[in-house]
Amino acid sequence: MKPRLVQQEHVGVKICGVRTLHDALSACDAGADALGFNFWPHSKRYLDPSELSKWMRDMPDSVERIGVFVNAGTEEVMRLLEDGVVHAAQFHGDETSDYYKKFSPATVCLKAFTVRDASSLDVVSGFQASTVLLDAYCPGEYGGSGTSFEWGLGQSFVADNPATSVVLAGGLSPSNVASAISQVRPAAVDVASGVESAPGVKDHSMVRDFVRLAHEMNIRD
Repeated sequence: MKPRLVQQEHVGVKICGVRTLHDALSACDAGADALGFNFWPHSKRYLDPSELSKWMRDMPDSVERIGVFVNAGTEEVMRLLEDGVVHAAQFHGDETSDYYKKFSPATVCLKAFTVRDASSLDVVSGFQASTVLLDAYCPGEYGGSGTSFEWGLGQSFVADNPATSVVLAGGLSPSNVASAISQVRPAAVDVASGVESAPGVKDHSMVRDFVRLAHEMNIRD
């Protein structure tokens, strides 16, 4: 099942790497369609799932909560989904197609792929994922590096895979998100470091600008 993030009439916006309730609520007020919470313990934006569970009653359920997992056990992922801590799972590690297929079609999930060159996208078809996130390749990093990839590759992938919803990530910021959307035409965009004053610390003004600029690019078919 596809995340609500990619089912908006406008280009969806996900603010990722949120670590505090204050930042979460500010992003919701800014109009974000989804928030990403990084459950990989080695990330500088790591958030313990038990901490997020404490915030649930204070957060609007209309804003999708997406858990970012890196090579996590399937039981852990399903528990957090079934408990309602997150609405959707984003697999951002070295998960195989066999791992991905362990989740039923009714599970709301998306698979991230790092893009280095055109051949990087050859593996996508093996996952049969209805929603994919395209991020920049950065050795030793699983997202949030602040680097981008050649958007022409994303543009070609979107054009060649009309049935697949694409979330564009990697080096996005208020200064370039409109250009990126115009070129790639993704279903949604994802940002972490591009709206931060420090790793894991969201700049609320930048978040507002990013959401506004992305939503203004209402080019969904």
